[in-house]
Amino acid sequence: MAEDGFSTPEARANWAEKYSALSDRICIPEDAEGRRVFAETDKLVFRPQESCTLGVTEGQVQVAHKSGVTLGLIGVIEPGLLMLIATYAGFAVFCCLILFRAIVLFAGVISRFGMPKRPKKTPEPTRMIWPVYTVLVPIYREPRAVPNLIAALKGLDYPKKRLDIQILIEEEDEETLDALLAEKLKPHFRIVPVPKGYVQTKPRALNYGLTLAEGQLVTIYDAEDQMHSGQLKAAAMVLQSADAERLACVQAPLVPHNGSDSWIARQFELEYLTHFGLLLPGLSALSLPIMLGGTSNHFRKEVLEEVGAWDPYNVTEDADLGLRLARQGYKIGMVDLPTFEEAPVDLGQWVGQRSRWVKGFFQTAGVFMRRPKDAIREMGCRSWVGALLLLGGSVLSAVLHGPLALWLIFCAVWPGLTPPSEGIVLLVTGFGLHLISSVLSWPRFSWQRVGGALTAPLYWPFQSVAAFRAARELLSDPYYWNKTEHGVTRKSLSRNRLRN
Repeated sequence: MAEDGFSTPEARANWAEKYSALSDRICIPEDAEGRRVFAETDKLVFRPQESCTLGVTEGQVQVAHKSGVTLGLIGVIEPGLLMLIATYAGFAVFCCLILFRAIVLFAGVISRFGMPKRPKKTPEPTRMIWPVYTVLVPIYREPRAVPNLIAALKGLDYPKKRLDIQILIEEEDEETLDALLAEKLKPHFRIVPVPKGYVQTKPRALNYGLTLAEGQLVTIYDAEDQMHSGQLKAAAMVLQSADAERLACVQAPLVPHNGSDSWIARQFELEYLTHFGLLLPGLSALSLPIMLGGTSNHFRKEVLEEVGAWDPYNVTEDADLGLRLARQGYKIGMVDLPTFEEAPVDLGQWVGQRSRWVKGFFQTAGVFMRRPKDAIREMGCRSWVGALLLLGGSVLSAVLHGPLALWLIFCAVWPGLTPPSEGIVLLVTGFGLHLISSVLSWPRFSWQRVGGALTAPLYWPFQSVAAFRAARELLSDPYYWNKTEHGVTRKSLSRNRLRN
């Protein structure tokens, strides 16, 4: 690769000459470097308050300093009072989080089981003129995933002349490019090399691809995704319906297909089944903000551009974008047809992925809480509280599960100490809610899933390991994208599941 990337016409010409003979599907625009700069800096220049690069604001520092000083003085003067405040404050916070989750899950159950079931095949409107659909697929060092990915994309049931599929690769990723060049790509596919830049993240690649998007609708898929063939048509019909004026996006459910690979994979599967099967439908039914999943989001392009697209420096760009859409008064809906994904199969793979998520939640929380008065005015008090509980619950559960588990174990085994009754009540209530919601989210009963649900309390404390790593990276390397390796599962997905 040219050392200067696409920053000069000569370098761009050299790169294009090297590969143009191999494929006419490679897309390198003349203004590639300008598009790269826009993808990285648009939010910094025009929407700095929405970028996580500003870090912690002066107001946030002052609040943290005053709170710390106040609690420190109480601890010095009356340590017992500080413990009492911490105990009851923690109990109150977790009660609110459990109650909020119970209400949302109940709404999700009503949405799932209380409504008439849709037919397996949604009837298409007569004489439908399908909108042009841009499919953005950012992949990095994923040569093993390319054959299945391209097969799934080729299987999409959508008029090929109305498709604009962009495979977004990093400029230096020759191994993935070679795998793509080995595929017979149709004219609606484009391989789009993203020039080197200041950061190398998925949202930066998405912003770059968006500048080349030809469609009125835009969706995202990851390298390991195996999407249902009818998902684009289902999303297009919802987004173009008569009552969709304030509907910015619909989210398809993500379903891990390799839950039987390992105990970690099973726990990940159970999380996803509850999250996408009950929690997100519940939030949508209650018209509360939704933190999007990182793939299978289907947007109206005009709205996506209006809100500034993705923050290229936020490593959970999906959660951040979902909250920004809510602040602008837009809604997020759901479609039924799933995307099958690969769950992490070992603890190291899981911790790497989860630490990126938690680091992104830290970044998103910092941005969301910069101007709370403005946020309440823009999205309303009800939605703001819902977003705070949703985001705060994600952060607190990751940070505190491990320490709380150790604390309860210590109280249980140390002579003379007993676990506080409040802690036992929270533990039993939370575990009961988990069991009920897990079983209700399953597409079919499985004793293996029963075993996974019963052993979930052993899984939850590992989130604190990921949170510790996330906090360390937030200080040392905040924009580092901890990539998850795919293609390691033993399970293969039947193509029939993508059509039925």
